[in-house]
Amino acid sequence: MDTNVMFAYLWQGAHVLDQILNDLISAVKGASAAIFVDGDGEAIVQAGDSKNDIKLLGAWKEIHLDRIKEITDRLGLGSVQAVLFSLDEGNELIVPVGPDYCLIVFMSSYSDIRQALAETMRAIELLKKDIE
Repeated sequence: MDTNVMFAYLWQGAHVLDQILNDLISAVKGASAAIFVDGDGEAIVQAGDSKNDIKLLGAWKEIHLDRIKEITDRLGLGSVQAVLFSLDEGNELIVPVGPDYCLIVFMSSYSDIRQALAETMRAIELLKKDIE
């Protein structure tokens, strides 16, 4: 494949992922940032504004998700659909995207969690189409 064609393809893919995350942040009232990370905790794409190091938080939360998934598997509790961390600074919603990725949404403590989860699931369907 020609280098210019490959670069254009990669840029278009990154732009699509950026748009998915930006649309998610816009759709969830009180959302400030979102990050899509791989199974190693590496950021694939991030969007929004956060006063914290979102890449570091994304890696750390991905480790938490892995441990929670291991524990639920060991106890036979089924598969993890989502994890919510409710902190003084706000809520963090972590949702697996297949076995190798996860999407994390950072939002206000006052955000509607049901609405955030519904919008996150819509974003995940779009992400799955793009990564498959």
